[in-house]
Amino acid sequence: MLRLEKLLSLTPVLFALALSPAYGRTSADPLAATRSQLETLATCLGSSNALTLLRKGLLWGWRQPGSAPSLRDPQPAPPPPPEYSESLERDVQACAVASHSADEDLRRQILSAVEKDIEIKAEDCRKFGMGRKVPVNITTLRGSMTEHGWQVFYKWSCASALQPEEVRVPNLTSPAKVELPPGVYSVRAEKRISPLKVQTVAPVTVVVGSAATVPLELAIE
Repeated sequence: MLRLEKLLSLTPVLFALALSPAYGRTSADPLAATRSQLETLATCLGSSNALTLLRKGLLWGWRQPGSAPSLRDPQPAPPPPPEYSESLERDVQACAVASHSADEDLRRQILSAVEKDIEIKAEDCRKFGMGRKVPVNITTLRGSMTEHGWQVFYKWSCASALQPEEVRVPNLTSPAKVELPPGVYSVRAEKRISPLKVQTVAPVTVVVGSAATVPLELAIE
C-alpha cells in the first residue's frame, strides 16, 4: 500500500491526467473518411492491384528511393488533401449511380471511368509517396505565339451520363495555374472578344499524374 506521503506527491500528476483531453480515450482517426471511401470502392469494383496499391499509399505512404532506412514502426500517412478526398468521393458517388443503373452499357462505362481514375491515382501515389495535388500549368497558343487573357475551365472526364460541374481556374492565361488530384480531366478555354461574342477553345482531355508537374497547351483556332 502506498504511504500517505507518496500518494499526496502523486496527486497533482493524477489530477493533470484526469483533466487532459486525451486521457481515457483514443484520438479520432484522421484517415477514417479515406478508409471508408476505399472500402466502398472495393465493394463496388472488387479487388484489384490498383486499389491495393492506392490503399497502401493513402493509409501508410510509400518510402521514396534513396530515403534513409528507419527502424521506427510504420506510421500512418497524413490525410490526403481535401480536393483529393473530394475526388475519391466522386468515384464513390459514380459507383452508387452504376449500382442503381439498369443499363448495362452505362454501368460498364461508369465503372471503367472509376477504375481508370483509381489506376492513375495509384500510380501517382506509388511514385510520389502519398496522395497529393499535381501542379498544372495551362498556356493558350495562337500558332506558335502565346496569347494571354483566356479563362480556363476544367472538369473530371468521366462517363457521358455523369456531368460534373465545370470549375474555373482562378487566374487567366498564360499560364493559368491550378493544382488537381491525379485523374483524367477535360480542359477548355474561352475569351470574350465583344459584349456579345465569346471565342472558345475546344475541350482537350489530359491525364494528370505520374509527373511532378503537367504542362498543357491549348491551341486557339
